[in-house]
Amino acid sequence: MLMVVAVLFWISLFFVAYSYIIYPCLLFIFSRCFSRPIKTDQDFTPTVGFLVPAYNEESVIRKKIDNILSIDYPEEKIVVWVGSDCSNDRTDEIVKSYNDSRVHLWRAPERGGKTGVLNRLTPLIDAEIILFTDANTLHHLDCLRAIVRNFADPAVGGVAGHVEHITKDGEENAEALYRFFESRQKVMEGKLHSTISAFGGFYSLRKSLFTPIPPNAYSNDDVLIPMSAIRAGYRVVYEPDAVSEEDLSERISAEFSRRVRIGAGNFQAFFWLLDFVNPFRGWPWYCYLSHKVTRWFSPFFFGLAVIAVTILTFFTDWLVYRSIFSVGAVLILFSLVNKVFPLKICRHVFYFLTMNSALFLGFFRFAAGIQSAAWSRTERS
Repeated sequence: MLMVVAVLFWISLFFVAYSYIIYPCLLFIFSRCFSRPIKTDQDFTPTVGFLVPAYNEESVIRKKIDNILSIDYPEEKIVVWVGSDCSNDRTDEIVKSYNDSRVHLWRAPERGGKTGVLNRLTPLIDAEIILFTDANTLHHLDCLRAIVRNFADPAVGGVAGHVEHITKDGEENAEALYRFFESRQKVMEGKLHSTISAFGGFYSLRKSLFTPIPPNAYSNDDVLIPMSAIRAGYRVVYEPDAVSEEDLSERISAEFSRRVRIGAGNFQAFFWLLDFVNPFRGWPWYCYLSHKVTRWFSPFFFGLAVIAVTILTFFTDWLVYRSIFSVGAVLILFSLVNKVFPLKICRHVFYFLTMNSALFLGFFRFAAGIQSAAWSRTERS
C-alpha cells in the first residue's frame, strides 16, 4: 500500500511540475525549432470596434471612453460600443452625454452578464476587427497599431494584448510575476501556432469569425472566443507590445472571489473544448493540454501530493519524503504569515496556494451548476 502511495505522490508531483516548469522549458525549445512567423504590416489600419461590457461602471466609464478616443489611430476607423448589462447607476447617462458619432450605447433587455453582452452586441458593430475590453482596462496610446499589424496576415484570426496589473501604491506583487510568466508562454505558443487564451480585459478578433458562446459561459470568454477562431482554422497570436493596464482590488476577499469565479469558468470551458483533447489538432492540442488542462487540474494533483507525502513521512523512515515534507511545511507556514516575513519566495508561495485554492473551490461552484453568466462587479481602487 505504501508503494502505491509513493507512486501516486511522484505522479502527482510530476503533473504539477510539468504544468509550471517542464512545459515552459519544452515550449522554449519547440518555439525556436518550429517557429512560424507572422507577416505584419505597420501601415495596415482596418476599422476597429471597441466593445466594452459594463455593469454599474459610473466610476470608470468616462475615463475609459476618453482613453479609447485618445489612442493613436485614424479617428474615422474607430467606434466605441458600451454594452450596458442593465446598469442601474449613471453608466448609461454618462455614455449618452458624449457628443461624438463614434460613441454608442447599447442596453441589454435583461441581465445576461458579460457573455450576454458579447453575444448580442458583437453582430451589431460595423467593423472589421472587434476589440473586447473591460471598463477598468486603460490602454497605452500605441497599443491598437501593435494589435492590428498582425491582422495583415490573413492566417491570423485573433490577437491578444498584454495587460499589466497595478496596485494603488505601485507595490510589487506576485500577480506581476504570474502575468510575466503567462505572457512569455503566450508569445512562444503564438510562434508555434496559437496562444490558446487571452487576458480577458484586452483581446481582438476578426468580426467574421465571431460565433456566439454558450449563454451561461461564466468568466471564460477569453478562452472560448480565441479557441473558436483556432477551431475555424485560424491562428491566434499574442502581441506583447500592445500594452494596457488594470488595477487590482484592494480587498483580498474580492480578488479571491473573482478567482473562484474564473476557476468555475475554466472547468466549464474544459467540457466545451473536449474536441481539442485530440492529438490530430497538432500544436493547439499540445499547448491546450499542457498549458490549460494540467493547470486547471493542478489543485487536485497538488492536494494528492500533499496527502501522499504526509502519509509517507509518518508511516515510513524514508529520508527523501521527510525532507520534502519538512521543506514544504516550512514554505507553506511562512507563506501564510508573509506579511510578517516579507520574503519574495513566501509571497509567491502564498500566491500559488491562493490561486490553486480558488481554482479548487471553483470546481465545486461549477459542479453545483452554473445557470447564469451574470455577477456583480469587483470593486477596485
